[in-house]
Amino acid sequence: MTTPKVDLKNKWLAAVLAFLVPGFGHAYQRRRFKAVIYFSCVLGMFFTGMTLGEWKVVYWRWEPGGHRTFGYLAQVLVGLPALPARFQALRYTAPPLDGFGVERRLRLDTIKGSDVDSELDLPFTGRFRYRPDPASFAPEAGDEFPNEPIINVTGRIRWQQEDGSFTGNFEGNSEDGKPIKLAIAGQPTVSPRVFAHGEITPSMLREKDTMPVRQFSNSLRYVHCDVEEGTRIGEIEGTVERSLVDWFQAPLEDKALEEIHGRLGRRYALAEVITWIAGLLNLLAIWDALEGPAYGYGDEEEMVEDDSVDR
Repeated sequence: MTTPKVDLKNKWLAAVLAFLVPGFGHAYQRRRFKAVIYFSCVLGMFFTGMTLGEWKVVYWRWEPGGHRTFGYLAQVLVGLPALPARFQALRYTAPPLDGFGVERRLRLDTIKGSDVDSELDLPFTGRFRYRPDPASFAPEAGDEFPNEPIINVTGRIRWQQEDGSFTGNFEGNSEDGKPIKLAIAGQPTVSPRVFAHGEITPSMLREKDTMPVRQFSNSLRYVHCDVEEGTRIGEIEGTVERSLVDWFQAPLEDKALEEIHGRLGRRYALAEVITWIAGLLNLLAIWDALEGPAYGYGDEEEMVEDDSVDR
């Protein structure tokens, strides 16, 4: 029941403000002490959990028969700090399995409406290798074409899609400072733009018999494409930057979730619990802004013991 002892003003507006930003509803009601307490405690707990979980504990996935983030139903009660997860879920589509199998499922860009970014112009770091030139090698029986050396490169990669075909180039330098300019050939492969913790493990350009060490990142995207330099053909593999808006509170893919659980262990579980508690605590704050305090005004009548009662 709403208390008459506190001016709640427009209590519904206060409740909405308390949901959007913890403490703002109480500030609107000029209950400044409680505003500071709720703002500090709720957001302090929430961002502590986010930090412990490497900013990847808040996301929304609700897949029938699959991954469902029930914990987000508590986290979203924090309001604006957790709402980007709903927006990111609308931008994200889970990579499907295809004919190449599970290992390629993180290498497909499945942004809605496009298989690969129709336009890209970003700094690139990776490796490059020419493919063997059959005209320069006369193998004897049983001989194999020798592999060309792998060259570490940095620079800028850009392409654009027109009428279904990709045009563009990589322009940069090799590790010894030699300038390199390569034309994009065919369709590039790039991991999703909207991804919280995508796999960027090099898989194409590695030394023979070298096992790849699986790598995951929120700030980088994997890129691979065929390239041309005059009559020579090669391939380039590496990473480009992913912006904050394309990974913050984006859904975690299953393989990435396994990786972060394995690396952080109980710390990740603790981070989730802390963000859940922050959301549930703000639910109490929302109710307090809507209905006022339940007790504790300081003017309650003291209970007086009746001495007339027979002992």
